[in-house]
Amino acid sequence: MKKILTLIIIILNIISCATMQEQDNSSVLIGKDNGQIGVVNNWSNPNFKGGKTTTIIAEGYASSDGRGDANAIERALESAKRNAVEQAVGSIINSQTTVKNNKLIEDKIYEKTTGYISSYKVLSINKNSSLWQTKIEATVGVDLLQDNLQAIGILLDRKQLPLMLILVFDNEGNINTTFNTALEKNMSKKGFKFVSARTINNSLEKENIDTKTISKNKDYIKQLANITKSQVVITGKADASFFTSIQGTALKSYRSDIAITAINISDYSTIARTTYQVGGVGGTDEDAKSIALVKSAENITEDFSSQILSKWQEEIQSGSEYTIYVSGLDFSSAIDFEDELKKNIGDIKEVYNRGLSGDTSTYLIKYVGSSKNLAIDINKNANKMGYKILIDKFDDKTITLKANKKE
Repeated sequence: MKKILTLIIIILNIISCATMQEQDNSSVLIGKDNGQIGVVNNWSNPNFKGGKTTTIIAEGYASSDGRGDANAIERALESAKRNAVEQAVGSIINSQTTVKNNKLIEDKIYEKTTGYISSYKVLSINKNSSLWQTKIEATVGVDLLQDNLQAIGILLDRKQLPLMLILVFDNEGNINTTFNTALEKNMSKKGFKFVSARTINNSLEKENIDTKTISKNKDYIKQLANITKSQVVITGKADASFFTSIQGTALKSYRSDIAITAINISDYSTIARTTYQVGGVGGTDEDAKSIALVKSAENITEDFSSQILSKWQEEIQSGSEYTIYVSGLDFSSAIDFEDELKKNIGDIKEVYNRGLSGDTSTYLIKYVGSSKNLAIDINKNANKMGYKILIDKFDDKTITLKANKKE
């Protein structure tokens, strides 16, 4: 019996050793109890700045060399982290923009990969010949990436750097200079471009438009936007009213009341919207009121800017809607023109034929890019489409052209 028991133990040891040997050749176990050097199964970044994140599965590779396996594993993990960040960047801007700005993104983003990762979990580490492969599940900071891509001008460049106009009014219908100036200052730091207050005042004076009138009539807002060549208008109400006196002092407390909206002026669609209230304390009524308004502008900038960028990011990835008016087509050609657009313009996602009136056909296009780029693409591909095309005009949301089918 003793001999049989001894034999069983020997056999079990042989199987165990064989299993471990096979494991050592193919993979490295992960965790606190297996003695693996340099691998942390669940890593968390104590310096991560927070914000919205996304979870990404990424792989990394590194070759074994004279520096040893532990070093190769570490490099493979760094490779996986970088690949995770690259995937996150790809979800924010398209591949064409990434290639165009590769050096800038390399220097400003990829060289600081770890800072964008909130945490990661190692899923596997394997060795195939001299190549180590790691797979991780990384939590990547989308807001942080978006902010930094914006800071180096890439995200807004992709949107053709839209010019913005701030027309926020107080309760009396006057332009609230204090709030508007503070909001412009804070959003400008994030890369947004604005019409100057001086240009606004000159345009109002030249067109003889009263601010109390413009605050109540969106047609005047659109008129002023067209005059100043703005694509986006931030408008609404911003004011502050007396709240209380600070007991035992001469200080006053005012509370702001903010309700603003960012509008795409071409179709009056809403891009972002926010409301906010905050207190401000000052030695005089005017100081307290001003402090409340400035604090409001500072506090809403992050969320308001993020809403705008998220909307633009969605348009960059999924396409924006444009209306094309095409004259010179009969019914048969109008159907054919629709098909040719789909076949020959690569960045068009969808084409909707909105009908024919007289000799003018209307199409709603979902396109990844600006209206200018869409006009260029249509003009460039006219011969492939089998049409002679003349672009009459375009603006931020519409293109008007003439098209005649080639014989």
